[in-house]
Amino acid sequence: MHPALAGRPPNRNDQTNARRMPKVEPTIRDAIMAVYESLPPGERKLADAVLARLGELASYSATELAAAASVSKATAARFFRRIGYQSFADARRRARAQAQQASPLYALASNARGRGARDPLSRHLETDLRNLSETFRQVSKEALEQAVAQVARAARVHVVGLRNGHFVAAYAAYLLGQVREGVHSVPGAALTLAENLASLRAGDVLLVVDFRRRAALLRTIVDSARRAGAQLVFISSPGMPPLARPGDAVVHCLTEGASMFDSYVAAQSIVNCLCAAVGKALGRRSRERLEAIERLHESLGDIRN
Repeated sequence: MHPALAGRPPNRNDQTNARRMPKVEPTIRDAIMAVYESLPPGERKLADAVLARLGELASYSATELAAAASVSKATAARFFRRIGYQSFADARRRARAQAQQASPLYALASNARGRGARDPLSRHLETDLRNLSETFRQVSKEALEQAVAQVARAARVHVVGLRNGHFVAAYAAYLLGQVREGVHSVPGAALTLAENLASLRAGDVLLVVDFRRRAALLRTIVDSARRAGAQLVFISSPGMPPLARPGDAVVHCLTEGASMFDSYVAAQSIVNCLCAAVGKALGRRSRERLEAIERLHESLGDIRN
């Protein structure tokens, strides 16, 4: 069985269902993420290199990929066998059919060619449920606990997300602002990016929402935070060269879409889980802040039940 399909208990109706439903092969991304947290360091470096090149994997040789990750060809051979392929050549053949799905333009063209015969609503639901279940199955408990601890202890929390990460970052800032003080969105409402970055200090945390098709500016923001001595927490989809370094907290979310757009259902759920855990970790401080907010709502009369 392919590694990305492991973990589901057998069912006596499997044979009947197999006759009724077409076989759906896991993507290379799925195969990698199914084992990502258990990979040895060398193979994880190669996994990052492959994820960063999924859209153009067919144009690389095994030697070029190994060189990009600074690993041996033997390590590359072990890696591709570990994720379920006979060789890199096998994986490259499969990649041709999975290429260029990150861009809505290419995804729209694929849909126009009749990609997928199932009902669109069913396909959409299946994809979102799969993203949710696989994200929470694969998430590193240690990384999540590290993220919660750092956000709870920080003097201030600065939250940044650009392009597709913007609304998820806004949601994170909104929830965190309810359970603790000192939460700031980057850039601010007046696009005060320089002022925001100048305010970063040691003891602060920069919470980075980092999804594929990353804005080039995000690396500059992350580098500025490092120079200031702030800690970094990432909520990230796989598939790009990582901005994280050893010691950073990184929580991965699957964002594969059923059609022309990526899906952020799993990311929203991870943010909800993370912020609730921060509130619990802060205990009395969080409760007192929530009570103060509720008193203000009552005096303002701005919420109707």
